[in-house]
Amino acid sequence: MTNKVKDDSKMTLQEIYNELIMPVDTNIKLSSVILSDVNKDKIRDFVNEINNREKLAKYGLRPMNRLLFYGASGCGKTFLGKALSNHLKYKMLYVDIAQALAKGNAAINIANIFRIANTGKFIVFLDEVDSIAWDRDSKNAEAGDIRRATNSLFQQMDQMKPQVIVIAATNMLHRLDPAFERRFDLKLEFKRPDMPIKDAVEKFLHPAFRLIVDRHDPITERRSKLSFAELEGVTERLMKRAVMEDRTEITMTEVYIEVARSMNVKISFGTDTDEFYKTL
Repeated sequence: MTNKVKDDSKMTLQEIYNELIMPVDTNIKLSSVILSDVNKDKIRDFVNEINNREKLAKYGLRPMNRLLFYGASGCGKTFLGKALSNHLKYKMLYVDIAQALAKGNAAINIANIFRIANTGKFIVFLDEVDSIAWDRDSKNAEAGDIRRATNSLFQQMDQMKPQVIVIAATNMLHRLDPAFERRFDLKLEFKRPDMPIKDAVEKFLHPAFRLIVDRHDPITERRSKLSFAELEGVTERLMKRAVMEDRTEITMTEVYIEVARSMNVKISFGTDTDEFYKTL
């Protein structure tokens, strides 16, 4: 693949797709996403408006179609985007903004992405959007390609067809241009999990597996300092280990040991369970 971006007028939709879009697995159920109660309500309202698009249009009303996801890395922003794509039966165009910038002529790249999106029912997922949509007053803001890319993004969002959905994700909300933030109908903050490790692991378990609570004490309610992505990795490793040992049961003791390993902490197998898990 050449780094030189082809002229927009000569580039076919398939060529644009191959050049700029990262393929993703969107076979994820919305019910599998771990969300706060606040975010659940927001997503419920969003999905309801999308599903009632035609009713709203009769009264000149536009359903929400611009979502801003912000917060800690690994806490479900991309995962939710994939789940919404699957739930709404939309195709997802996953765009790594930093990669689009690296290819050069980012303004044309962004225009090409929306050129695809406007042909049907697409979710444009803009990851690391803070790479371009900087605060204009920021000391880090630069002229040139980045500013042209930002202006292109603003223009494309303002002119995109109403069936297109844009989801922008960032770990650094404070860097975003206020004019960019104002373009979004809905903002969702993603935090590290505030739920028992047991509940989080059960969300990621394949239906063929069963989680066994082998310690009948308050430790099953223990929270961890890991993100959802890290807990998903813990669960996947334990399922692989179980498969290789010809079993489909995973114990909470195994879970906590693996969580401790992921956090690079030591645990002791004393009789005091608080001592046993105090670092988790």
